[in-house]
Amino acid sequence: MRKTMTAMPLDSYDDLPYDSVPITDTHPDALRAIARLFGVAARPADACRVLELGCAGGGNLIPMAYYLPGSAFVGIDLARRHVEEAASLIGELGLGNVRVLHRSVTDDLADLGEFDYVIAHGLYSWVPRAVQDRVLAVCAQQLAPDGIAYVSYNTLPGWHARAMLRDMLLAYCDEAARASVRLGQAHALFDLLEPALALQGTAEAQGLAAEIAYLRRAPASYVYHEYLEQTNEPLWFAEFMARARDAGLDYLADAEFSTMLPAPLGEAAARGLAGLDERIKVEQLMDYARLRKFRRSLLVRRGVAMHGMPDLDACDGLAFHADLASEEEIDLASDAAQAFRLATGGECRIAHPLAKAAAMTLALRYPDSLGWPQLLVAARALVAEHGDARFLGEAAACRDEWLDLAAHQCVRISAEAHAFHVDLPARPAAHALARAQAVRGRVLASVRHTAVELDEFGAHLVRNLDGRRTLDELVDGLLAALQAQGRAPPREALLAACRQLLWTLARAGLLAAG
Repeated sequence: MRKTMTAMPLDSYDDLPYDSVPITDTHPDALRAIARLFGVAARPADACRVLELGCAGGGNLIPMAYYLPGSAFVGIDLARRHVEEAASLIGELGLGNVRVLHRSVTDDLADLGEFDYVIAHGLYSWVPRAVQDRVLAVCAQQLAPDGIAYVSYNTLPGWHARAMLRDMLLAYCDEAARASVRLGQAHALFDLLEPALALQGTAEAQGLAAEIAYLRRAPASYVYHEYLEQTNEPLWFAEFMARARDAGLDYLADAEFSTMLPAPLGEAAARGLAGLDERIKVEQLMDYARLRKFRRSLLVRRGVAMHGMPDLDACDGLAFHADLASEEEIDLASDAAQAFRLATGGECRIAHPLAKAAAMTLALRYPDSLGWPQLLVAARALVAEHGDARFLGEAAACRDEWLDLAAHQCVRISAEAHAFHVDLPARPAAHALARAQAVRGRVLASVRHTAVELDEFGAHLVRNLDGRRTLDELVDGLLAALQAQGRAPPREALLAACRQLLWTLARAGLLAAG
């Protein structure tokens, strides 16, 4: 998760640049929605100022600027290669509302002004203490009165388990070697450890083997900058908040809202925590119980008025969106739980017919977001037509289940309802950001600020979506390119794959309006 705001040499970032991708939880719309639950009136996403500390190549910041032309964005990073990458993309897109500057968080940033949102993702734990203190100081000094700071960091006790592997890698790999060489040495150590760990039946060996298996699949930049960089300081949440308070900041909430709920820890733990009225102590105790490894804390300036607990009635003024699918026939006449598949992987189970109908509505309308009253009207209409009328009056039960789904990010909250134009024209064209990102890599930023990962075939298709070719012409061109490489899939299979991918791109808001 680490980025680049240190006073240390940055050779590793020239040799192995940080993968910069959209981080959904940092989007101003999501942050404003959570702030509203706690009574803080943060600025609208389409009319705000955003600062990102350690923005790397702008993969998180620039898409926000592209989709939110009425807002202003500033990023700073200490790695010149990152800044040059960001400047290249900004120039190609012709964006006038975003700047990425070659500066350090330890510089005086007062000239940049005040910001409604300050983002520091993958930065705090990975820089020396003096820089950590400056991150919090910048948040306190340059947040607007109702501004929100997002700071992510590794936490204890969960990171203790990962620290063992990190210590092994630091001891084994040549400290003086280039980043790419050290990464190769790390994989050599994995090769050595895995067979031995497989012969052991202990929980420690199984946990270490699982971590190595995860790192085998992870991006090279994550493996290096998380496990092989000089600095990586996990800390207790209470310790982090003591530092934040010293800097003039208060705790608002967690971007991963479900982690603030004690119910998943079981009835006994929930009862024990219910008697405590100190938010920081409760959050720290829940970290103990969860063995939490990572946090995304939202902070406000000291003294900002806010609720100690989320105001669930405020949800009536929020909007929701969800990219869901189901392989089951949804039964709106029964409150039996049914599975819905998440676009990010995994699944959720939804029981109340009104909640199931709401999920179906959002799945059909994605990427649109609907306000809760509008969503409830649509859900009732579906249940009235295809379900059992006795459920129509149970809006409270539906809302309880719905808020649990939102807390666990199975459905996402938005501060505002928004409708997008989703169409698949005869001659589809990817918009400028999507095509520029497809030229540079295989991760695109959707209109909902999610990462859309492409394979080689998908990236090739997006690069050729210039609005001049029909679907058949696109398939013929792709087939010719594959045949030149000695690959010849059946045309019908390729046509079906292209059609499916185009609809995926359309639902992600990556196609220009026809």
